Amino acid sequence: MRHGALPLILAVLLAGCAAPIAGPPDTAEPTDSATATATPTATTTTTPQPVGVEYAVRAGTIPDEFESVTVTLQVVFVERTADMGPCWRETFSGPYEPTITPIAPPTGECHRSESVTVDLTELDGERSLVRLTAPGRFAAGHALIATNTTATYRNGTTVTGMRGSSDKLVTTVEGRPAGQHRVTLSVAAYDDRPYDYWLVAEDDGAG
Repeated sequence: MRHGALPLILAVLLAGCAAPIAGPPDTAEPTDSATATATPTATTTTTPQPVGVEYAVRAGTIPDEFESVTVTLQVVFVERTADMGPCWRETFSGPYEPTITPIAPPTGECHRSESVTVDLTELDGERSLVRLTAPGRFAAGHALIATNTTATYRNGTTVTGMRGSSDKLVTTVEGRPAGQHRVTLSVAAYDDRPYDYWLVAEDDGAG
């Protein structure tokens, strides 16, 4: 906004019959250029576009005695590459813990997607999961986690003694998510180990 020229004011002081005292000397009226208010430059803030990833899950070998194998999956996105691991520390626990070197906590933020549940016995070929997304700043990498697995026998009873049935790391991908990724989930059966079954995950690469 521009201001007009300001009127010059002269102050005159009177004291009885004394001569008037002159006010301050005249000063030049400011020009428009001196009084113009600078217009600030508008700053545009760009919000990063959300990142998303899609997984095609295929069922591998499933024991014949199983009626169902329900797996709950979740994607964990990281803000910094250094947090590839610290953001899913719980997946590194198991019968061989504790580790010699503890896993440090993440230095940045971690973002967990919504959960998706699939029954491996109902998959016909491959099934694409819904697209799982995160805010744009979580573009340094991600991991697919099988947070929980529940299996039942054909007689309706629950399967016990399955290794890797909770917080299992399926695969990790470094860098910004792009395209579709493929994984295979299977259940291996044993009769010579401390556990009867093992949830096995294979990374089949990008689709």
